[in-house]
Amino acid sequence: MVIWHNTEDAPRTPAEVFPNDKVVIWIGSYPIELGQQIVVELTVSDPPAAGKKTVVHAEWRYNDYGRNNSYWAAIVGPFGAGQVVEYSIVGTGPDGTRHVQIDKFTVIDRRKSNKKKA
Repeated sequence: MVIWHNTEDAPRTPAEVFPNDKVVIWIGSYPIELGQQIVVELTVSDPPAAGKKTVVHAEWRYNDYGRNNSYWAAIVGPFGAGQVVEYSIVGTGPDGTRHVQIDKFTVIDRRKSNKKKA
């Protein structure tokens, strides 16, 4: 089993995260096979959730039989302004082999973002 994320076919939406947004983490896996499991382990850097690890099970959404890929989604959030959210995507194949990908984002304060654009 191979997994990937933050690509054209498996993005994080929205790409820029603002306070109170729900975030969809899309994950691709290869090949299509029964017995796969994907979880997303999140750690938030800022209070009130500082250092607390949260585990969210990704749900299978669909298969692309032409590419032999499966696509999964985990919905996380919302988060507060300034929080840095680091997450590990852990895919486990039917043989027990684990694959991990790490990514992160910072929640953008809309007020500060708007001042920069003005």
